[in-house]
Amino acid sequence: MMRKLTVISLLVGLCLMGVTPVLAQKSYSTLAEYEELTGNKIESFNEAPMLSARVTAGELPPVEERLPEEPMIVEPLEEIGQYGGTINAPGLGTALGGIMTIHYQPLLRISPDLKNITPNIVKNWELSKDCKVLTLYLRKGMKWSDGAPFTADDFLFWYEDIVLNDELTPAKPKRWSPGGKLMEVNKLDDYIVRFEFAVAYPPVISLLAISGQIAWGLYAPKHYLEQYHIKYNSKANEVAEKEGFDHWWQCFKFHNPLDGTWNKQQDTSLPTLNAWTLKERTTTQVVFERNPYYWKIDTAGNQLPYVDRGIQVVAENAEVLALKAIAGEFDVVGVRAKLEDYSLYKTNEVKGEYHLMLWESVKGSMHEFAFNLNHKDPVLREIFNDIRFRQAMSLAINRSEINEILYFGKAVPRQATAHPSVSFYEDWMGEYYAEYDMERAINLLDEMGLEWDKEHQYRLRPDGESLAITIEYKAMRGERIKVCELVKDYWEKVGIKVAIKTQLGSLYMQRGKANERDVSSWDFAIVTEFAMFADPQRIYPCAGEFNGGAAIEWDNWYKTDGKAGEEPPEEIKEYYRLIENWRTTAIGTEEYERLGKEVLTTHVRNLFIIGTVGLAPWPVLIKNNLHNTPKDGTWGFDARLWLPYQGDQWFFKN
Repeated sequence: MMRKLTVISLLVGLCLMGVTPVLAQKSYSTLAEYEELTGNKIESFNEAPMLSARVTAGELPPVEERLPEEPMIVEPLEEIGQYGGTINAPGLGTALGGIMTIHYQPLLRISPDLKNITPNIVKNWELSKDCKVLTLYLRKGMKWSDGAPFTADDFLFWYEDIVLNDELTPAKPKRWSPGGKLMEVNKLDDYIVRFEFAVAYPPVISLLAISGQIAWGLYAPKHYLEQYHIKYNSKANEVAEKEGFDHWWQCFKFHNPLDGTWNKQQDTSLPTLNAWTLKERTTTQVVFERNPYYWKIDTAGNQLPYVDRGIQVVAENAEVLALKAIAGEFDVVGVRAKLEDYSLYKTNEVKGEYHLMLWESVKGSMHEFAFNLNHKDPVLREIFNDIRFRQAMSLAINRSEINEILYFGKAVPRQATAHPSVSFYEDWMGEYYAEYDMERAINLLDEMGLEWDKEHQYRLRPDGESLAITIEYKAMRGERIKVCELVKDYWEKVGIKVAIKTQLGSLYMQRGKANERDVSSWDFAIVTEFAMFADPQRIYPCAGEFNGGAAIEWDNWYKTDGKAGEEPPEEIKEYYRLIENWRTTAIGTEEYERLGKEVLTTHVRNLFIIGTVGLAPWPVLIKNNLHNTPKDGTWGFDARLWLPYQGDQWFFKN
């Protein structure tokens, strides 16, 4: 326990001071810091040949003019890289979760072990002792990918013209409203921004380490988006009409999809601060090309990234993806990889010219199931809200069998709860109603009065109809259908008639938002201490339309302060308040530990989400000629997949 608390306290101290800790891979926030710490000087800059050609053609200014006055310096993991090449990564669709996290840039950066936070887009930060005021220091001369200045005005534009605009943001973001009051954003000068909160808000530093332009806002390219905003363009509605929209704000959101649909960016002209910019998006691939104004260099003065392009190649299904992987068609595979295919990956390692690694997964449950507590059918709603039903469904799952069949016995049968490294986690939480006990499950359903039909095949609802449910899941990981099939068999043994429906693309999300699901399946991630404190979405009782969708109407009520959705019971309201109180408490204190334990206890005992197995090793494939890549690591969405591994300094060795 003391070791965990020491790490967490260290994180808090680093947040307060804005200190860059020493990591395995070093980075330096500014040239001055690099010179002070190393004694070396970088006096000239270099660029990729494809950019030199554009400079010669008069299309771009010289690299010295494109870099900020205070570029960030990255010490490559292995060696100074070579320019050129294209990183090919897989996808089961055009959502950008995998390829995007290779070059996505948050305001701050989290280390691969999820313990240390360092500067990134901002060169430094300062959090007041009472955790109510956060000051960000931007890099002088930093530019968007189209060459326009990146300044404090871009933060004000996001705050004043997007968030405070009721047409663009009718419900103000909860994550930026601790204590129930939206934070204030103020510009101190062109390169200093201040966030002020009504209450202490310690997780803001963690939030900045996993958020940025394409995640939860905070800033947006004012110079570009003004043309679509009615405040700056009186003809914005005419612009919208020409593009096929009824209102200016619909058109604005299309060009700036920062409302939770960041992975569906369509506008290839939208400026970015990322290493690569979106160039093309089709049904078969998504193409990114280097950002000529990228603000990082290596220790030899070479502007990053090394690689020219990144392409997400769409595979028809998980099986095709695996075949393409072993054929060596991808340069990195992490997203959509399956432990079930480990032998296939290993057998073809030499032929595919890649190396296979097993990383630690930080998922609390590889697959989870959420019953819709806000179901439109009042009979199913009453059944699902009876805790005995959720207890029975959990007891009916044979987690050991799932582990052996799909994970070679390497996963951990457990409930959907936090990662064991969380300081206030206790072993009983992972074991709660996670044993396989058909007799207890049957007895609980009998106790509820759910009688069998005449043939003793299925149970009956109180209205006499068969108790039939449908499990819905998004087709993105091959083993999910197998888990669903196993769970269908388990649940039918206790008398529940189960159908399985695979949803493609955005339909899964749409049905969640429309409150159309019976039972949904996702994975239970973002549950390490750092990530859960920053973004506790998985432990909310609702879980939203994305991951589970257990109670979307409660979620709507909570996010809109009661203006939409359905008012939840008092005990759910109290749970929301409990989470908010926990997140306004300093990390590592006794009160933090007490509240955190109460939050997890409430989540687990209510079985809002039912887990299967978690903490399974995660296969990662990287081509042999791609260098400066990690040799080990952790895998999960807690730190946004590839994000901690600095894909901007990966390179292909000829």
